[in-house]
Amino acid sequence: MSDISIVTAFFDIGRGNLPQTKHGRVLPHYQHRSTDKYFDFFGKLAKLQNDMVIYTTEDNAERVYNLRKEHGLENQTIINVMESYTPKGYESYKEKIQKIMDDANYYTKVINPHLIEYWHADYVLVNIFKSMYVNHAVESGQIKTDLTSWIDFGYVRDDTTIPIPYKWSYNFDKDKIHFFNQYPITPERPIDSIIYTGDVYVQGCNIVAGTKKWSLLKDLMVKNMDLLIQNNLIDDDQTLLLMSYLSSPENFELHSADPNDWFRIFRKYNEVK
Repeated sequence: MSDISIVTAFFDIGRGNLPQTKHGRVLPHYQHRSTDKYFDFFGKLAKLQNDMVIYTTEDNAERVYNLRKEHGLENQTIINVMESYTPKGYESYKEKIQKIMDDANYYTKVINPHLIEYWHADYVLVNIFKSMYVNHAVESGQIKTDLTSWIDFGYVRDDTTIPIPYKWSYNFDKDKIHFFNQYPITPERPIDSIIYTGDVYVQGCNIVAGTKKWSLLKDLMVKNMDLLIQNNLIDDDQTLLLMSYLSSPENFELHSADPNDWFRIFRKYNEVK
């Protein structure tokens, strides 16, 4: 069996205090999420007996640690405390992205401009930076396994998502980056069309890769983020993951995902029964 390290992060970007409407439309209820709700979800993920590296701010570090300690997993837990979600050197990106989001030439072309990924720069960036957090954990020597995953902090919505025993192991190819795609990828479709419609091809909530492949994914994500910004476009990590795959498909392996069930990676891809 192949052990998999998990990297995740929690930064409070104000989802518990979002406006009720944006661009004249009511925000969906699922986009409003309090800090307590995030920690309720993480409390379920925290049961997994995998090595885990978590990025958060100082005010939430103890709460994260205690949820792992509750299950006797404190020795398999590393918490990296950051002042904010922004890695050093990327401080200027929020202003660039917010400028695009506030431009009518951008948001008037979007079918659902009230959705959070089209107007909340913090939301977009904290998702785009996922590969940077993982790469930092790898470069810092905090990962001891050949496979490393990103799993969203709020990924586990209920106890059925994680099977018993609470261990995740699967023999993913260590020489590949593994994406979970909801629909067949169509390379000929323009990226701006995908952004405007909000169609999701690649899930951003779960990514697995050979530990040594995360630096490549980080570089591809940054390159494609810059490319979007140069073209007065922006989207969250899901479109950038798709662009990364299209940039270098030989480095990836795609796994078919169910668009009606985003949260099944631990059930479908698990050798521990």
